[in-house]
Amino acid sequence: MSGQQGTVFRFGPFELSIANRLLTNDTKVVPLGARAMDLLIVLVEQANKVVGRRTLIERVWPEKGVEQVSLRVHISALRKALDQSDPGRRYIANIPGRGYSFVVPVTSCASQVSENPKPSPRHRVPARLLRMLGREQAVAGIQAKLAEQKFVTIVGPGGVGKTTVAIAIAYEMCEAFDSRILFIDLSALGNDSLVAPAIATSLGMSVQTNNVVPALIDRLQEKPTLIVLDCCEHLISGASAVAEELIRRIPTLHLLVTSREAMRVEGEHVYELGGLECPPEHSDLSARDLLKYPSVQLLVDRVRAVRSDFELTDADAPFAARICRRLDGIPLAVELAACRVDIFGLEKTASLLDERLNLSWVGRRTAPSRHQTLNATLEWSYDLLGEAEKRILNRLSVFGGGFTFEAAVAVVADEKVDEARVSDCLWELRSKSMIAAQGQDGRLRLLDPTRAFALQRLARSDEPDHFRRRHALYFTDLFRQGAAADTSGWPKALGIEVDNLRAALNWAFSANGDAKIGVELAATSASAWMGMALLTECVEWMRKAISHLDDTNSGTRQEMILQSALASCVMFTGGMTEKSYATWAKALLLADGLNDIDYQMDALLVLWAHELRVPNYAEAIRLADRGGQVSEGTGRFGAIATANYMRGIVYYHAGRIAEAQPLLELSLHCDDEAARQLLIKRFGYDRKVDNLAGLATLAWLRGSPDQARRFNQMALAEARQSNRTVNLCGALTFAGLIAYFTDPDDGEAEALVNELISHAGKYALYNYQGFGLGMQAIYEIRRGEQISAASAMLYAGLEKLSAARYGIFDWFLQAEFAMCMALAGRPSEGLEIFERAKIDLGESRWYGPELHRIRGELALSSGEGLEAGRQCFQRALELANKQASLSWALRAATSLAIAERSTAQNDAARRTLQATHAKFRDDLESRDLRLARRVLAVSHSHDGAANSMQ
Repeated sequence: MSGQQGTVFRFGPFELSIANRLLTNDTKVVPLGARAMDLLIVLVEQANKVVGRRTLIERVWPEKGVEQVSLRVHISALRKALDQSDPGRRYIANIPGRGYSFVVPVTSCASQVSENPKPSPRHRVPARLLRMLGREQAVAGIQAKLAEQKFVTIVGPGGVGKTTVAIAIAYEMCEAFDSRILFIDLSALGNDSLVAPAIATSLGMSVQTNNVVPALIDRLQEKPTLIVLDCCEHLISGASAVAEELIRRIPTLHLLVTSREAMRVEGEHVYELGGLECPPEHSDLSARDLLKYPSVQLLVDRVRAVRSDFELTDADAPFAARICRRLDGIPLAVELAACRVDIFGLEKTASLLDERLNLSWVGRRTAPSRHQTLNATLEWSYDLLGEAEKRILNRLSVFGGGFTFEAAVAVVADEKVDEARVSDCLWELRSKSMIAAQGQDGRLRLLDPTRAFALQRLARSDEPDHFRRRHALYFTDLFRQGAAADTSGWPKALGIEVDNLRAALNWAFSANGDAKIGVELAATSASAWMGMALLTECVEWMRKAISHLDDTNSGTRQEMILQSALASCVMFTGGMTEKSYATWAKALLLADGLNDIDYQMDALLVLWAHELRVPNYAEAIRLADRGGQVSEGTGRFGAIATANYMRGIVYYHAGRIAEAQPLLELSLHCDDEAARQLLIKRFGYDRKVDNLAGLATLAWLRGSPDQARRFNQMALAEARQSNRTVNLCGALTFAGLIAYFTDPDDGEAEALVNELISHAGKYALYNYQGFGLGMQAIYEIRRGEQISAASAMLYAGLEKLSAARYGIFDWFLQAEFAMCMALAGRPSEGLEIFERAKIDLGESRWYGPELHRIRGELALSSGEGLEAGRQCFQRALELANKQASLSWALRAATSLAIAERSTAQNDAARRTLQATHAKFRDDLESRDLRLARRVLAVSHSHDGAANSMQ
């Protein structure tokens, strides 16, 4: 049809590959009949020219003449196909009396397809797939290795695509071997002795001797040859002997082998073929981004084979990703799952796989029998194992995720298969692709289909509960060691075992399990759950364990750990509820009874946090002082650091700023690292991050925004390095707030708030998410966005804060939002919001002066009069000076100076502002300082709240 076989044409949203005879719109293939495709190619090649009807007929139907009516029918079909993909645009114009013209701009470029296609192999190589997805690098890598090393074995589990890759390589290397390529499928052979005769037969040789290898060697010496031996695992001994002899004796021979295990002979080079790349877990990718992963491409391609109108949507993208991950990207497994999507849809198919990986789903009728179901594929490999290997494989299925060599030996070795034999079996199973490598650290794992198969076999024996018990006991001991360790890297080391932890706990609390093991495992793993920020799951397991407590472990250290972990997680995820408080009060009683200083301090710390967040500062101060009493005289620097931290934080929240700073500094600099790490392990909570964030807030209040920024940067760096979500959210909260106070329009504050909302939402930390939403609402108003939408966002955030019993920032968020409403020209609504918040201006809070100042601005902007505003500004200034809050004092003095500009008190107000401003260092910079300098430098007219905030 075309002399431009290596060309790709682009027009509109379409791409036309001449060589592949393929029209695509983005990632979607546009279906065209053969005649319509021929017409399109002719018209596109002569775009913007008139092509006569007779010319089109001769080019598209060269073998026989056809009526023009047929031409019109196919032109109509072509137009319809183009219109369905790009509605409303005309591509083909009818030129009356002359013919047709392709009337849109067309660009062309050379494709990667050779203009002189390689000849097909003359020998019997199976047809290659029309579309092979995600194997380009594998084909290129194996091809290069085969050209250099001459003998390559592709190994991998059943269904991974070894044969598909081998066939593709045969076609790619066809020209290099002048089509002298032999493809021998050994799957149907039942005896090792038949391997050499099968090769001879493919060469057309007559087999008349028991040893055909010498004759083979003579024949293969004639010219360079590539032999592909496919599916060798069941004849591995015979195939290995023949391969070694041939490759050793024939210098011009190249040998490509596919097998589920390596041949382990001289000259062999092994290439391990894994599953297609899958999207990572916990990723929130769009359908478009997901289609960059080969496993998803294959899933979508095979679904379209049975449902041509299928399109992957963003809503269905997570289910497609789950399916591919669940099947480890094994092409056969993905194809079999795709056949079910037409019936069940992606979501239900993913759910079915999660509930029970179905090994009996049927695929293509034309596939080899061993590939028609996953069960048949795995049966093929399983039947080739020895009895000990089968037994070990079955037992390994109790592992819920990857496992170390040591863990495997410890769990599955017994009197029937001792440790030495288990070690040998593990090596054999790995070499036979029944066990896969996991990462680069030597861990192993069963692919999910293999594990499902092995679990079925284990269930038929009398061993399942015995080895599940051993598995649970092993990980109980492992997590007990982790909880006792002082190293900071423990969460990462144990976090990789989370799937095993889940499997062990699920068994222990099942009908056939052992609840005592479950209770112990829950207690030893409590700090691990929190260290991994899996707080919601931690709540579930702690509650389940507590429900199984009895008289023997009631009132024990074990119960204390469970109650403490439960209360801590509930505090972070569900907020400061009365039930949470009661649980911690019980934990404190248990700690008092056991005289455990660490847990006494932990319980006091969390009860203090309850009161701080409500907030009830008087009770929080009492609990902090009690912490000082408990820790005093113990010589335990960690406990003393905790007590100083508690007092320092609550003092600054209550506005006792001068007292707070030395306590936080003392806590930070005199802390005990081991005790700090112990607190992190128990609760996933780091007082160092909070200390730094607290010092940042104090620095800003004292009038040092640059120092505040440095402290916040240190807090964020520490939180990010620790990779603990609770700490990161706390650091982001105060860093975002101080950045907002310093300069709300430089983009830093809003970026920090957006990051906070993302992390808090992902891990269900509603208190931090609520604060983030409130700050976002403030930014919406500042940008002049829809007020109704911003108000809804504010109250959605406040609702989350209320549900979490987190009241620290309620008044500030509502007051600041009210101020922004006034700036937006709606002062009456701003005042209404302030009043509705029921802010107690008599209560002492660290941002109390700002509440008074904002009330004064609202008084001026809403018409209450200068006297009302003046009183609020003066009260704000007095309170700021009492607290030693220089930044609040500057704001109050600035507002007062602007308000008094045209009054008799103007000079006094300006002197107050000048004196306050003089206390700042010259190198400092912030929005407030810039405004103060403008007020002092020029005459200001007061036209409402906007002037003092611009």
